[in-house]
Amino acid sequence: MREDHRRYSPRIDVEALCWEMIGGHERSSLIVDLSSDGARLERPYVGGQIQREVALQLEVPGIDEVMWAKGEVCFDHLVQATGPEGGLLGLVRRTGYRIAVAATRDLKMLRELVFDTDAMKRHRALEQDDMLVWASCYSRG
Repeated sequence: MREDHRRYSPRIDVEALCWEMIGGHERSSLIVDLSSDGARLERPYVGGQIQREVALQLEVPGIDEVMWAKGEVCFDHLVQATGPEGGLLGLVRRTGYRIAVAATRDLKMLRELVFDTDAMKRHRALEQDDMLVWASCYSRG
């Protein structure tokens, strides 16, 4: 387990399902931000306190795989929501989990997914910048 909690992994925007196991019950959430060592989850706020460590079942985006991990809470915030995602109270609970324990195979799969997705995103951004440079030469007339 790494003791240095500084970020070394990129973060990617995703929409994937996750289930938190709390008190023997599953609570579904949406992963909106993913790195190779953690995830940010969002779900309607229904009250209650959060546990410091929970079992997580994560649907790995883009791959037909589910992984199990033990997550440690890094942060837990409530934010106002104007749409239906806020539930009855109009609040969304955002929780950041650091993956403390998971199978080596799953951690490797997650790391490859995050780094490959980030590399593709950066490559697309560079291609768009190149197209803008070439397009700008036509406007200099």
